[in-house]
Amino acid sequence: MALVGKRGGRNFGYGRQLSYAGPQALRDLFGGGHYGTVKAHSDRWLAFVRWCRSEDGPGINDARQIDRQTLLDYAEHLRHLVERSDLAIATAQNRLSSVNRTLTALRGDPYVKVPSPSKALGMRRTSVRRSVPQGQDREHVKRVLEVLCAHQQPR
Repeated sequence: MALVGKRGGRNFGYGRQLSYAGPQALRDLFGGGHYGTVKAHSDRWLAFVRWCRSEDGPGINDARQIDRQTLLDYAEHLRHLVERSDLAIATAQNRLSSVNRTLTALRGDPYVKVPSPSKALGMRRTSVRRSVPQGQDREHVKRVLEVLCAHQQPR
């Protein structure tokens, strides 16, 4: 479903509830495809909405009221969760990135966002990959590249 009202209306025309508006805007943005991406961003957006409604949050239920300071306050909230070991750094960064993406979809512009989730959190991911990801057999990839090049399809 597309916009339900005027772009200047509550939640930029995507409905009365912030929890409904975000996923709708993402569906519109991705044209009904990219289901996994929409689901992941929507789940992380709903975590943001829960924070907005909580005692720690700003009590916002209209995306038009979300400003950069709201996002920085959310980053601070996530930082505290990471420091208490209630949340992984990667999860916190992903949540901020998804809020950025969803707000861009709602607003129709990229002007209200946290430019760098890792800098906003003041933390960097620390895990180092110890094994090759499944499906990353370098010898197999080399052979595929050779065959492609032999058929005039260089990569």
